[in-house]
Amino acid sequence: MKFQLKNIAIAMVAALALTSCNKDDDNEAITGNGNLTVNFENGFDDQGGITIGTTFRKTTNNQYYNYSCLKYIISNVVLIKADGTEVKYNYNDPNKGAFIIDQADGLIEHPAALTGIPAGDYTKIRFGIGISPEAYNLGESGQATFWTKAVDAGMVWTWASGYRFVKLEGAYGETQATATNVFAHHFANMGNILANGTPNLYKEVTLDLPTTAKVRTNVSPVVHIMADFTKHLDGDTKIVLDETTSDAMSGSMQCVRDMVANLTKMFTVEHVHND
Repeated sequence: MKFQLKNIAIAMVAALALTSCNKDDDNEAITGNGNLTVNFENGFDDQGGITIGTTFRKTTNNQYYNYSCLKYIISNVVLIKADGTEVKYNYNDPNKGAFIIDQADGLIEHPAALTGIPAGDYTKIRFGIGISPEAYNLGESGQATFWTKAVDAGMVWTWASGYRFVKLEGAYGETQATATNVFAHHFANMGNILANGTPNLYKEVTLDLPTTAKVRTNVSPVVHIMADFTKHLDGDTKIVLDETTSDAMSGSMQCVRDMVANLTKMFTVEHVHND
């Protein structure tokens, strides 16, 4: 009996010590900086793996189409904690905080690496599609590094006109075999939109994270975001490709604004890795 009581006493002490350790861990201050990567995967119907020039999608209007070019700009990433605290990553600084996602780079997942993020628990993410008017209005000298990257990627008009936010090109037809009609959809703001009185096609998207991203000095989470390009033509507004919509540029056409609105709803967070 004494032996059993002694074992019970030891077990109780161990449990108390474990509880104390866990409590201390919970109260441990989260300090320092870490890194976080946002991986973008482009696909149809929430399935990745678009191959440029090969992968076809059939619309609800019974048109087949594929992409010969699929590129877009991501900028102004913001990580948000459960209490609403926001950490802005190089906000309105394209040189350090903008990324070009290009399906032709041969990757399945296209990374946007964020460095020097304050350690913390993040439950939401927000980002812009394109470059904000505020960043553009900094002028060429305020974003020369990213401007050069965008020029090399074919994601600009001219400096006076600005960036292409989204660049989608491809072919369409009634069948895959007859998909020889070309389309080019380039969505962007044109110059200083306040001075020009043109539509603002820069949009920001906020997404909930299904798992908290725990940034630590020794933990670098990866947030996997699926971009479902089914929404391009089959979003809230259904787009029929024809001679009036196949060459859609800037923001002057209603179909351009409809497609931009469609694309803002194509992003979902599939999962978060805390590795």
